[in-house]
Formats: sequence, structure tokens, C-alpha cells
Amino acid sequence: MSGMSKLLKCVCDIVAVAAISVVAMLLAGVVVPVFDISNVDIRFLVSYVTPMLLMLTGVVLYNRFVKKAEETTLWGPRGFSPTVHMWGLLLLVALAIVLSPLMRLLPAHQQDIPSGVWTVVTLVFIAPVVEELIFRGGVFSIMRGTCSPTLAAMISALLFGVMHGQVAIAIEAFLAGVVFSYAYILTQSIFAPIILHIFNNVIAYVLLQFTYQDYTISDFIGALPSFNIIYCIMLMVIILGVVHIGITYRRADKLIKEGKTLRDMTPQRCE
Repeated sequence: MSGMSKLLKCVCDIVAVAAISVVAMLLAGVVVPVFDISNVDIRFLVSYVTPMLLMLTGVVLYNRFVKKAEETTLWGPRGFSPTVHMWGLLLLVALAIVLSPLMRLLPAHQQDIPSGVWTVVTLVFIAPVVEELIFRGGVFSIMRGTCSPTLAAMISALLFGVMHGQVAIAIEAFLAGVVFSYAYILTQSIFAPIILHIFNNVIAYVLLQFTYQDYTISDFIGALPSFNIIYCIMLMVIILGVVHIGITYRRADKLIKEGKTLRDMTPQRCE
């Protein structure tokens, strides 16, 4: 397959995934209002789950019947590796701290999110599972048919970010998506990004509900005399993370070029 042919197929896949997303949102916009739900908590659950399940269904069907992908979602046991979870969580926290001052430069956004039980269940458990099945399990597999693992990971992370809408949230979601894709490739298991996504959403929800929304993480940590030291340490963590992510993606690309699959990756020391 020529380079131009691969590029065209890659673009077609991106357009197809985007179209699936739009159709899912439009269908949800028609279906959800039919259910006249007065409870704000339940309405939030239904409003989220409906388009996401429609999108997941569309991605799975496209991957199976159009792409006929041989490399499907990976469910390996290494996805439960505590070392990967701790390293991934450290990267997510470091990103939150380092990016926080920069996010202040972007337009402010207001989020009116209910605080009921079903909202917590949706954000902390349902969202991570469904979104990882869509973007790491589905979109990544779709893009792997025409792209290298690195490009597939970047595209799935980019689409994941775009789905979150607002600029500041989209940037944070894209970078988190890069970490989730990295964990997925590193462990060859969808369980790793799901668990990291749960950790990430728990932290985000707690900060949203139990802090003042006009403040950022840096406002609270910045009150500490050692803030500059903490910031520098987190910056070093990110640099190390970028290096290891690059190494992991490069190993995956090399493996595919050798005609193997991601299941053939051997464990790395950090696991």
C-alpha cells in the first residue's frame, strides 16, 4: 500500500469516526427529550450514556464490518499492573499541576454538574469504561488498520480531546488521552487506561465539587513555600514521561514494521 493510499484511508477513517460521533449526538438529541426526566441526576446519566453508547455501537460496527480489523481490543492481565497505575497517575497529576497556570490564560468555563449519586457513578465509573472502549478499544483499533501505533494513539487522543468541547478541557483531555494510549500500548490491555481514567475522573470530580471553581490547583499548591520546587519536580516527571512514552511508541512501531502485533511486545522494566 502506497503512502498516499494509506493517507487517504487514514483520513477516511477519521472522517468516518467523526461522522459516527455527530450521528450519535444527533440521535441522542432526538431520543433523550422523549424521556421527560425531572430528576436532574438521572437526566445527567441518560444524557451522557445515550450518545456514548450510540457512538460505541457505531465504532464497533465500523471496525468489524467495514475495517474488518484483525487487531481488536486488547484485554491482557498486565492492565492491572500497580506500577503502571502509579506511574500513570503520577504523570496525570504532574500534567495537572504544570498546565494549571497555563489554563488560566484560556477563556474561563463554567460547569454546572449535579452532585447526586448517579452523576458520581456516571463520571467516575461509566464514563471511563465507555470512553476507553470507544477511543482506545475502538478508534485506536480502527486507525491501526492504516496507521502506525504512534499515529493511531495520537489520533485517538486528539478525537478524545475534541469530544470534550471547550478549549481548556480539550487540551487537558488530549494530553490525558496520550497517557491513556501509552498505558494501553505498554500493557496491551484496555484495563490499564480504564483504571487510570477512573483515577483521573475521581480527582477532577473531587476538585470540582470541593474547591472553589475560581481557583486552580496552582492557587492552592502555590500557597506553599515550596511551590517552585514542587513545580520543577512535576516538570521533570513530565520530561521523563515524554521520554518513556516516546520509547514505548517507537518499540510498538518497530514491532508492527516487523510484521508482528502489539500482543508480541515484551514487558518493560517500569511495569
